[in-house]
Amino acid sequence: MEQSTGELIKRLSRLESQQAKLQRSNKHLRMMTGAVVLLCGALLTMAETNSAVPDTLEAQQFLLRDSSGKLRGSMGVLTDGAVGLNLSDPSGRTRVTVDLASNGTPGVDLYDQDGKVRATMALGDAGQPGLGLYGPDGHLRTSLDIPKAKTPGLAFYKDDGKPAWGAP
Repeated sequence: MEQSTGELIKRLSRLESQQAKLQRSNKHLRMMTGAVVLLCGALLTMAETNSAVPDTLEAQQFLLRDSSGKLRGSMGVLTDGAVGLNLSDPSGRTRVTVDLASNGTPGVDLYDQDGKVRATMALGDAGQPGLGLYGPDGHLRTSLDIPKAKTPGLAFYKDDGKPAWGAP
């Protein structure tokens, strides 16, 4: 079975054409495989990155700053064991404090725009509640409390801080 030269040339020509198609197809397949491998690698990397919020964050003090870097609040533990939260206005003046003394007694203080305490709410050592309202000069003007005897007390004070009236 001998083939003529013309038939061999045709056949070689057809084989070369098919080989060129296979090479192009192979090139596209390699590019697609590379893209899939790259995509899988990126997905795997993103999956391993832990972007979740941590369950616990520990420190002895936390500082809260506004966008310009000014201190607007703080929370921390003092050397005597007291814990406190302090919130300040935009000018840096303390406006609210919440504290827990080292003996466990809690308190809340409210301050005016001049930084003077104007209201206090606290519990004493035995759990007795107290409320104090202060004038602009810082003197106590009104107090409401329940002392150890469990009898509520209400008192009003003069501008200089001396008692004006009280019950009981």
